[in-house]
Amino acid sequence: MKKIYPLLLNSLTPDSTALNGFLKDNSIDDLIETYMGNLLGDKTFNFFQGNLPITVKLCDESGHITVSPDDETALPRYGCWGKERMLYILSAEEDSSIWIGFKKDISATDIYERSLEGSILETMNEIGPEEGETFYIRPGVPFRIGEGVRYVEVAQNSPCDFNIEETDQLVEALDFINLSASNPEYVAPESCLFRMERVAITKPQTIAPDQTESFMAIFNLDNQTSLKVKDLRGYTEISEETYITLDSKSPLALVPHDIQELTISPSQEGDNPTSSFLRIYMCNIPEPPKPEEDEDGEDECGCGHHHHDDEDCGCGHHHHHNG
Repeated sequence: MKKIYPLLLNSLTPDSTALNGFLKDNSIDDLIETYMGNLLGDKTFNFFQGNLPITVKLCDESGHITVSPDDETALPRYGCWGKERMLYILSAEEDSSIWIGFKKDISATDIYERSLEGSILETMNEIGPEEGETFYIRPGVPFRIGEGVRYVEVAQNSPCDFNIEETDQLVEALDFINLSASNPEYVAPESCLFRMERVAITKPQTIAPDQTESFMAIFNLDNQTSLKVKDLRGYTEISEETYITLDSKSPLALVPHDIQELTISPSQEGDNPTSSFLRIYMCNIPEPPKPEEDEDGEDECGCGHHHHDDEDCGCGHHHHHNG
């Protein structure tokens, strides 16, 4: 199989297509099916069962009040993941606003009546966002992005978004909405499944994607950022696979987990070149479940037999007594 290199993208979603190299016009879903753990990282690929775990998108106003469930609610009910997300504010007009969570505790009856009246927004925390601010949106916390705001959204890959200004969608979501007063969060908790970090550089920086649990996404924020692949043999021959430049038209790169080293450099010309970007990657991926043990501390292999000594029950497993 031909080696995979950083993919130039406009956004990162399952149907996004590569813009460069020999994989140009292939969708992310197709590439995951082909490259599996080499693209996503084995641990990420296995836990998310071959699905893209997060999306990265450039957005503007949301237009309505949105809320999403957590994994514990979404998996059994909708057969998909829940959604936690981070927002990075790229620009905001002086009089623009975003709303996150409720100012005071609110009852299910109150929010239902306000949905009918169209006045839910009055109960929410209003914030005047500034360029460079980040916001973490927990599952269950409603939010709305107002006019004049451009932002990058990093979120779990899930279709579970509910517009609670629509009464029927509110009723569907009412049991997982956080109706308690909450303050906006500017930093993701340690338990978050992914990291979104702003990095500013004035000289080349070398990173090793294969030392993380997953792929890496790089979103250019200002000027230009170049990515150059470096492998164990040294720099590869420069091509549109091994050397790409991120700018305002194509701001995003997906860096496969299989790449040993990647050099990120400012591309701006001049005496003091600078570049800033968002570095996004997965973390806190749970370990695969371990075999269960019975009360005596012996492995249960699922064959239906209780084992005390080395014995062959015909199940195909080798059993040891732990006494």
